[in-house]
Amino acid sequence: MVNAVIERFQRLDAAFSERASKGERLYGRFSALACISSSESAETLTERSFQIRDRMNEGLGTWRSPGRAMRLVFSAALAASNRSADNFFTARAALNERRRERGCRSLSHGGSCAALALVVAGGEANQIDNFFDILDEITLPWWRRVPAREDVLAAAFAALGDTPEYARAKLDKARQALRSAGVPGHHVEGAAQEICLGPIDPGELAAAWTSLNTAVRGRPVLRNGVGKTGLAVLASRGRGPEIADKLVTSFEAVRALRPRPSGQVAARLAMRLAQAQTGTSQPHAAARDLAAILAAQAAVIAAVAGSTAAVAAAT
Repeated sequence: MVNAVIERFQRLDAAFSERASKGERLYGRFSALACISSSESAETLTERSFQIRDRMNEGLGTWRSPGRAMRLVFSAALAASNRSADNFFTARAALNERRRERGCRSLSHGGSCAALALVVAGGEANQIDNFFDILDEITLPWWRRVPAREDVLAAAFAALGDTPEYARAKLDKARQALRSAGVPGHHVEGAAQEICLGPIDPGELAAAWTSLNTAVRGRPVLRNGVGKTGLAVLASRGRGPEIADKLVTSFEAVRALRPRPSGQVAARLAMRLAQAQTGTSQPHAAARDLAAILAAQAAVIAAVAGSTAAVAAAT
């Protein structure tokens, strides 16, 4: 029997693939993933996503970030959250205006990542000062910083109504749980910034971390594609053997898609599908969807880099 989450992803993927241009197909896959937590039909979500994308193209023009293809993924997250392009534009403009007034650092992608995270997590423009206060509290030294990830996390915390101190405490708790579980140090921060929004049981995380690593040991594509950070994120849900089975099932389903995703992209999609099967509830699902968007950006870069390397090798 096909898992319900995988079956829904397949329907969404088919719907986006039917509408997307050839250059948008990879983005369409991550758009489908961003819609997976919504209960509406694949056809309704796809239609709304493309309507929002068209409106975003009008409002952003040619040069503003995000790029034209990535706007489809942003639009899908908005569609799944029953938010509009105008909600996004309002938040983006307010964030940038307040940033200038406060003299803060530039926001990633011209404030687009923060605006999207705030909007899809149910936030409003009156929470923007709290966003900047939280961002100041959780910002890492420049040599360790991933600005887009910090922007997304601060916006999600702000939308939840958390104080800067509470946000920092939740992030520190996640870091400590990951370190205690044995997650390698350079993978702790990325995983902590994603899992800190939800409940964490350090004991279950440690057991799941061990069993997940054992499960992927003989599967190089999963181990390399999902990576230690991805495994740590999955381990935060506990039930290691069960999550490992979901990861393998998800990977097999993704590899069966046509056109077939590359190994790295397939593994990242599988990781997010396995995560979706853990039943993460809103508003934490919003952070998962935003993580999928950031993963899409990384996947596209990896795909382009791989193609470039192949051409160089051939010549």
